[in-house]
Amino acid sequence: MRATVELPEAVLRQIEMLAGREGATPGDLIRRIVEDHVARCQPSAKRRFNVSLPLIPASETGPIPPITGKDVDVLLSDDHLPA
Repeated sequence: MRATVELPEAVLRQIEMLAGREGATPGDLIRRIVEDHVARCQPSAKRRFNVSLPLIPASETGPIPPITGKDVDVLLSDDHLPA
């Protein structure tokens, strides 16, 4: 599908410069920008994020001990909840 879009000269020059840096055409760059924007505007259930796990590496936090269901029960007991 083709579309015509009017852009200010300054914006068009920036797009041409960025496209040249990336080895792309201005049309390719505009298409990618629009596709990215449309993808970000989708409901959160349909969003896909490029995330590398773990979010916080163990080298920064130290080892994290495993938590059991019993541990969760103790933490949620009345003894541990604020009054």
